[in-house]
Amino acid sequence: MELVKQSFLYKGVMKIYTILNVWIKNSYIYKLIIGFVNIIENSIKKSFVFNKFTKEIDKEKQMDESIFVKLIYKLVSIYKKIFSFLKIDKLFKDSIFAKTYIWVGFTIALAPFLPTMIMLAMVLACILSFALKIGITENFKLKYTPVNFSVMLFFIVYMFSAITSINVMSSIKIALLVGSFILFYFVIVNSFENEKQVKTVVTIFIIAGVLVSIYGIYQYIFIANSTSSWVDSEMFEDLNTRVYSTFENPNVLGEYLLLVIPVAVSMFFAEKGIFKKAIAFIFVSIMMLCLALTFSRGCYLGILFAASVFVILLNFKFIILFFAGILALPFVLPKAILDRFTSIGDMKDSSTSYRVNIWKACIDMIEGCKLASLGQGKDVFNRIYPMFAYNESMAEHSHNLYLQIIIETGICGILTFVFMIYRFYQYIFNGIKNTMNFSNKVYLIGFVSAMSGFLIQSIFDNSWYNYRVVLIFWAFIGLAVSYRKYMVNEVDTSND
Repeated sequence: MELVKQSFLYKGVMKIYTILNVWIKNSYIYKLIIGFVNIIENSIKKSFVFNKFTKEIDKEKQMDESIFVKLIYKLVSIYKKIFSFLKIDKLFKDSIFAKTYIWVGFTIALAPFLPTMIMLAMVLACILSFALKIGITENFKLKYTPVNFSVMLFFIVYMFSAITSINVMSSIKIALLVGSFILFYFVIVNSFENEKQVKTVVTIFIIAGVLVSIYGIYQYIFIANSTSSWVDSEMFEDLNTRVYSTFENPNVLGEYLLLVIPVAVSMFFAEKGIFKKAIAFIFVSIMMLCLALTFSRGCYLGILFAASVFVILLNFKFIILFFAGILALPFVLPKAILDRFTSIGDMKDSSTSYRVNIWKACIDMIEGCKLASLGQGKDVFNRIYPMFAYNESMAEHSHNLYLQIIIETGICGILTFVFMIYRFYQYIFNGIKNTMNFSNKVYLIGFVSAMSGFLIQSIFDNSWYNYRVVLIFWAFIGLAVSYRKYMVNEVDTSND
C-alpha cells in the first residue's frame, strides 16, 4: 500500500481529486444544493415523527414491577426448583444443549436451505434449549425490550383468529406453525449472553445469504429453467430465466435477500481494514447480482427504498449521490432489468393486471366480511375469494401482505402488526440516535433499511406465503432487537 501511495499515478490522481474537490465545494451550485439539503435535514430532525421515533422508551424496571412479570418469575422459580430436585441442573451444567445461541445460529443458517417442517423441528429444539437454559441458570432473568409486548400481542391475536376461523382445523395447523416461528423471536432475544455472540450470529445470517445467492447465480448459468409461469412472454421475449435458488419462487428469494443485503452493506461500512471491507464488498456484490437475476420488480423497488433509507440515515447529505445514482441507472442497467423496471404499473403486463384484479377482489372480500378475521390458510381463502374474483383471476392468496393479514386476522391483526412494526422502528431508531459507536450505528441502520425494503415489497406480494420466509422474518426482528440491546450501551439492561 505504501508503494502505491508513493507512485506517480497515485499522486497525480490525488492532486486532480483535491483540485476538483475544492472547485466543487466553492461553486454556487454546490452551496445551493447543500443549503437546501441542510434545510430539509433540520426540518426532519425537528419534526414530530422523528422525535416520536427517537424518544426514550419504557424502562425495564417498570416491567419488573408489573404483576404479570412477577407471576412469570414465580413460575420460573417453581420450574427451577423442579430442575434442582431432579438434579437436572447439575447434569446439564455447561452443556451445549443449554447454549441456546448456538442452536439459534444453526437454525438461522439452515432456514434458507431445509424444508419447512425440518425448520419447525429446529425451532422447537431451540425452544427446548431455552427451557433447559432457564432451568439451570442461576438468577435467570428474562431480557426485556419494548418490542416484546407488541410481538406477544400480535401472537395472541394471530392464534385467536385461528380458533375463530371459518375452517378451524385448517387454520389451527398453520397458526401453530407460524406461532412457533413468532415465539422464536423471544428465544433469540433471550439466547445471547454477550455482544460477541450477537455479532457471530449476524455474520452467520449474512453468510447464509451469500451461499443462497451463489447457488442462484449457478442456477442462472448452468440450469436455466424456463419460467414462463412467472413472466409475460409477450412483453419480455428475451427473459427466459428467473432464479429462485433454494426457494420455490423468484419473488420469495428476493424477499429473503431484501432482509440480508442491507445488513451486509452495514458490514462493509462497519468493518475496519481493507481485507474485511473487500470480503464484505464481495458478499454484497454476489447477493445484489442474485437479486437482479430474480427479475422481481417489487424487490427492485424494495432494494431501492432500502438504499435510500440507508443513505439518509448514514448521512443525509449523501442523498445527492443517491439521486445521481438513480439518474445513472438507465445508462448502466442491462436491457432485461431496465425493461422490468419500466413495465412497473403497465396494465398491459398480465402479471400486473392479474395482481390488480386480485387486490380489488380482496378489498371487496374484506368489506363483505366486515373486517372480521376469516382464519389462515389456502382452504379458508379459497372458500371465500371466488365469490369476489374479478375476470376469473383466481389466486391462493392476496399478493399483498397487509391485505392478507386483514383477511386472516381481521382489523385487530393489522392494528397489532402495525403497532409491532412501529415499536420495532422506534426501538432501532432510538439506538441509532443514542449510540456513539459508528460500527454499531451503521449495523442498526442496515437493520432498519432491510425492514423498510421488505415492507415495500410486501405491498406487491404476500411475503409470508413461504413459511421459511416467515421464520426468517421473525428471526431477523430478533437479531435486530438483540443487536440494539447489546450494542447500544445496554449490557446493563436496567438502563434500557
